[in-house]
Amino acid sequence: MTVPGHSRPRRSARRGPGAAGGRRLGPRSARAAGGVLLAGVCALALTEALAQPGSRQPVLALARPVMAGQVITSADLRVVQVSAAGPVSVVPASRLAGVTGRPAAVSLPAGSLLAAADIGVPAPASGQARLGVVVKPGQYPPDLSPGQRVAVLAVPAPQAGGQPPAWPAGVGVVLSVSAAGPGETVAELQLPEGAVPRVAAADAAGQISLAAIPGR
Repeated sequence: MTVPGHSRPRRSARRGPGAAGGRRLGPRSARAAGGVLLAGVCALALTEALAQPGSRQPVLALARPVMAGQVITSADLRVVQVSAAGPVSVVPASRLAGVTGRPAAVSLPAGSLLAAADIGVPAPASGQARLGVVVKPGQYPPDLSPGQRVAVLAVPAPQAGGQPPAWPAGVGVVLSVSAAGPGETVAELQLPEGAVPRVAAADAAGQISLAAIPGR
C-alpha cells in the first residue's frame, strides 16, 4: 500500500569505473584475454624473424630419389634455403664435397632434406675391406680409438711346451670401437683384402690381439 504524499525513491544505476561501454571483465577472463593477445604477439614476432634473410640457411636436399647403399653423387643433391627452427637436423651446403661419394644409409625420396644420419660410412678404398673383431681387456690398448693404425696379431693357444709366439695377421686402421657385452669390445678395422681370411680365422678362434703402431 502506498501512503499518499510519500512516493518510493528511485535508485539511480551507478556504474563503477570501467563499466561504461560494456560488462566489466572478471580477473579470470582478463587473464585469458591477455594470454591470447600475448600468444598472437609471439607468433607474429616468430613469423617475422623467420622471414628475415638472416634466418635462412643453405642446406642439402635430394634432387632425385636414392636407395639405401647407393653412392651419393653431386647430381643427386641440390641446395635449398630453409628456416631451421627447433631441433632440426640438416646438412649445411658447405659440406657438399664431404657428402658426395658416400653411401646413403637409408632410402630417401626426392625433395627430402638431407640429415647427418642419412649419410653412411664411406666405401673402403680399392683393395681394402672392413672387418669387425672382438677383443677382451689385455688384447688391445686401453686408449684404442678410431684413426689408430694397429697390428693385428694371431695368438696361438698355449701348448705343453709353453706359449708359442704370436704372428702378424695384418695391419689395419681402426674405424670404430664399441662395447659388445660384459668384458668384450668390438673394433671395426679396415684391412687389406688379403689379410681378411687370416684375421677372421684368428678372431673366430678367440686368438687375436691388437697392438698400436706409434708415429703413423
